[in-house]
Amino acid sequence: MRVGAAIVAMEVAALVLATSAFGMVALVVGTPVLLATVLVLVTLWATRGPRRRLQERRAALFDEDGPERGGLMSGFFEVPAR
Repeated sequence: MRVGAAIVAMEVAALVLATSAFGMVALVVGTPVLLATVLVLVTLWATRGPRRRLQERRAALFDEDGPERGGLMSGFFEVPAR
């Protein structure tokens, strides 16, 4: 989250600099860009928990000592059930 805060801080600084150089016209472009960045960062922060839980669940299903799953010929040499 620190990187996101740094990005927002740099955008605010750029917006202030652009406003001082070009006037209020810079706010027409800069404000929607700043709001979009904040919206993306909030969305990523909100989905961090579910993504982490999904990754942990997938890691628990993988057996490192077991045979490889899938592959080019998977299912081709299956032993018929009796």
